[in-house]
Amino acid sequence: MNGFMNSARRAGLSGVASGVFVTALTAASVAAEVKIGEDARSSVALTVYNQDLALISETRRFELPNGQSKLAIEGLPANLLPQTARIGGDGLRVLEQSFDANLVSQQRLLEASVGQEIRVIRTHPTTGEETLVTARLISISHGIVLQIGDRVETSVPGRLVFDRIPEGLRENPTLLAQVESEAGGPSELALRYLTGGLSWSADYVAELNEAEDRLDLSAMVTLRNNTGSAFDNATLRLVAGQVNLQSSLPQPSSPAMTMRSQAKFASPAEADMSAPRSAGDRYVYDLARPVVIGARETKQISLLSADGVAVLKTYRFDGLANAHGGANEVGPVNAAVTLEIENGEETGLGLPLPAGIVRVYQPDQAGSLFLGEDHLNHTPEGEKAELRLGDAFDITARAKHTAVDRISRDTYESEQEIVIENAKDEAVNVEVAGFFPQGWKMLKETSVHEKETANQVVWKLEVPAGGSTTLTYRVRVSR
Repeated sequence: MNGFMNSARRAGLSGVASGVFVTALTAASVAAEVKIGEDARSSVALTVYNQDLALISETRRFELPNGQSKLAIEGLPANLLPQTARIGGDGLRVLEQSFDANLVSQQRLLEASVGQEIRVIRTHPTTGEETLVTARLISISHGIVLQIGDRVETSVPGRLVFDRIPEGLRENPTLLAQVESEAGGPSELALRYLTGGLSWSADYVAELNEAEDRLDLSAMVTLRNNTGSAFDNATLRLVAGQVNLQSSLPQPSSPAMTMRSQAKFASPAEADMSAPRSAGDRYVYDLARPVVIGARETKQISLLSADGVAVLKTYRFDGLANAHGGANEVGPVNAAVTLEIENGEETGLGLPLPAGIVRVYQPDQAGSLFLGEDHLNHTPEGEKAELRLGDAFDITARAKHTAVDRISRDTYESEQEIVIENAKDEAVNVEVAGFFPQGWKMLKETSVHEKETANQVVWKLEVPAGGSTTLTYRVRVSR
């Protein structure tokens, strides 16, 4: 080859002629693309996270040419993160790779055909007869401009027809790889990449009993596939917990509550997910069977069930208790209805619970009543979950500051009275939570508080049926 080039130079070939020669040579040396479609896929594994992210590992079987070749791997998600794609195979070396998501569309067909000849199908308005004429597409910048014969037309006189898909446009997202192989023949390609468009969440259903001290809990995994790609017979595992991304793409139980744990990841007839296992500071759930999920499909899979879980129903007021004075009186305000669940074996659970929406129902004379829903955060074993279901109609409170006294420039004392009223025909447990600034000290109180955090306290009170309970306290704040 060097001898040929030297001979050409000696023969006095011009720079232009040499350029033509090199271009022709390069074009001749590039082999045709080896297309590897979805039908070549021999296995696929999906690892799906809560945050619209999935790690996909797959293998595809194909016939690999010897030497250098260009692979065109089709059937991939459009929102694949190209920088995460890794290609491997026995005796295969990747020289370069790129992700081509320049998909064919009406607009891109037009853009790629400017200056080219296309065809127009005209339909006779009376007979319906169709005729085919050739036109040159002059411009599309402010509407379509066509030259038909010796005329220039600015409105399309029929349907536009293209003989082929222009070079540079593809029907599907494609990963291109220039590779080199030691030997050709039947090969297996290993492919791994991160993509957006796949996510999962847990959706819980809780059936609260009539006594409102136990519930039956079940959960389904909601798997969403918005990648535009289908996955058949895929191994599925779900990861509970958030991972950091830099790439662009969010009450003590009484002895009567103690019971043998009935929580379970049910048998295949009842649930499909395995018991969670700890991996990399997160929990992983494995599906016991392959899954088929179509493009843009949402699928639900049984996750867990637990019967007779002990709960504590309380009514809670947040924001009423404070030390900064303000309006003479606040209220009446309604209490928030809460269900507290200790995630332990003694209450009937003892499982890591992935984040999701919990919807609570209760049987009544008409069948079932929806009580409300709340978001459950990731709750490991041994932690407490609190669900807020809405406001209680019959439990109200009024609050007023009875004194705010300045002791010094940096110290003051505040006294407050909170009256809780219960219109129900049974006694209820009520929590009154307050947040105080730094440097606070409780001077007196009609009921002993508990600390939830350094600056947040809660009073737990019982309010009699059809009656009221009054809480008063005095707090000193030193800045």
